[in-house]
Amino acid sequence: MIARPRTLPRLLAALFLLCVTALAAPLGAQEGGTPRWFEIDELNAGLPEPGEGVVRDTPQAAVESFLSLTRAGRYEAAAHLMDLGAFEPAQQVAAGEDLAQMLETIIERRVVVDWFSLPDVPDAVEANPSSDDPFAAQARRSIRLWIVDLDNRPVSIRLNRVKPEGAEPAWVFSRQSVENLPALYEVYGPSALEQALPDELRAEGLWGLRIWEMIALPLLVAAVCLAAWGLHHLITRLAQARRRELPTMVLRSLRTPLVIFAVTFLAGTITSNLFVFSGRISAVLSPLIIIGYVIAAMILLMNVVDTILDRLVVKTDEDLSSKEKEQRRGLATQVTAWRRALIVIIFIAGAGFVFASANVFRTLGFSLLGTAGIITVILGFAGRDVLSNILSSMQIALNQSARIGDTILFRNYWCVVERINFTYVQLRVWDRTRLMVPVREFVDEPFENWTAMTPELHRVIKLRLGHGADVARLRECFYAIALDADEGDMSEDTSALTVYVADQDVLGLQVWFILPCNDANTAWQYACRVRERLMAEIARWDREEADGPRYLPEVPATEAA
Repeated sequence: MIARPRTLPRLLAALFLLCVTALAAPLGAQEGGTPRWFEIDELNAGLPEPGEGVVRDTPQAAVESFLSLTRAGRYEAAAHLMDLGAFEPAQQVAAGEDLAQMLETIIERRVVVDWFSLPDVPDAVEANPSSDDPFAAQARRSIRLWIVDLDNRPVSIRLNRVKPEGAEPAWVFSRQSVENLPALYEVYGPSALEQALPDELRAEGLWGLRIWEMIALPLLVAAVCLAAWGLHHLITRLAQARRRELPTMVLRSLRTPLVIFAVTFLAGTITSNLFVFSGRISAVLSPLIIIGYVIAAMILLMNVVDTILDRLVVKTDEDLSSKEKEQRRGLATQVTAWRRALIVIIFIAGAGFVFASANVFRTLGFSLLGTAGIITVILGFAGRDVLSNILSSMQIALNQSARIGDTILFRNYWCVVERINFTYVQLRVWDRTRLMVPVREFVDEPFENWTAMTPELHRVIKLRLGHGADVARLRECFYAIALDADEGDMSEDTSALTVYVADQDVLGLQVWFILPCNDANTAWQYACRVRERLMAEIARWDREEADGPRYLPEVPATEAA
């Protein structure tokens, strides 16, 4: 009983120490687990003491200091902003000046500094970290300034925070980046033609561009456009001069991708060997060149696929509406579906290759996922009708509710399905005009497909006749006219050839003449011939038999309306 008051304070003190230890453990682990700099023995021991203008406290200050010193021609001072640990101390002075000039050229020609994302605090913690990045609020000791292609591989230009023994930490261009400078300068440095230009043309002009760039860029665009026009004109003339169909198709299939490839190759060769433009221009030209090659390959592949399928399945302007080509209609429609799917796959593969190879989003300083999400939303709103039509065309081609060559009745138009394109269906009306219907509207509206299952169908001739019309006589007359007007259009099932009194009212009888046809493509003409002769015979009866029953009703216009 007496020891209990002494035991309780001890337990509370132990509990307090335990809590303090538990809270301090993560802090200690974080301090030791995430180093804030790279520890090195010494930094640029062969260089003299940094002079005025050398600021290495923050990443942004280091880049600003380097650019300011190089623009002033103080390359020996700018060398302090680079880690020259790969060189012997005795070589660092001479090598530092040369490497500083090389880095200045690389930054000018290939790097676009994103000052908004470059931290201006010693530990490189972002001022406004993104909630999507779990490491945004942590201290960093290495920052990637840019990515440059070297020998078909990406090379990073990095800033590292290093701490020499017994000295303060400093932000400098990393040792690996410095070692890559000679190879990068060999590729992106000034060409022999550029070095031969007068100093006046190599001076700085507007928007940070050199004067020769302001002159060469419009000339490059003009040369590319002229080359594209000339090559397109040449291939077109060659295609027109060919008399055979196959060479003409091959040349027309190669025309567009070959023009794009030639233009892209010309632009890439000029910008790589003759004139190496600055970073502001190359940041746009480099992705465009890769995109040009990919687009040329995509169009070539799609044209080859289309040409092969057209030759194997259906020739240009071939009529598939006849009943003898039932299987060809189904095959052509299936090929259309696979063609659409293949085009979509080629497009997605090409777009993925561009995003993976061209560094488009990293080049322009955006996040890949963030930019892709924004583009997806924009395309979703802007192209929802187009996407809907594409999916509807795939639906028609797969379920074959309307095949290429089918005879249909759409919006009271008797027509034949000629093409099922991505966004519209091309219908050939009976008068040889073409009706273009958006695919979504074609799918949403009901239509009659006269050749969906079999080419046979029954045409109905509807006539309004008088109450006293002799239906038996009409039936015999209809049989005779239908057999006489038959030009191979009547179905073998002649039992369907009949006459019905379908309705009657105060105006007279509605008589239906059922005409069985073996081909939907000729049924309409067959019914028109029979109707014409049937009406002529009925009119003759009314003229010759004045005292008999009247077949054609005599109704005032007001009652008929």
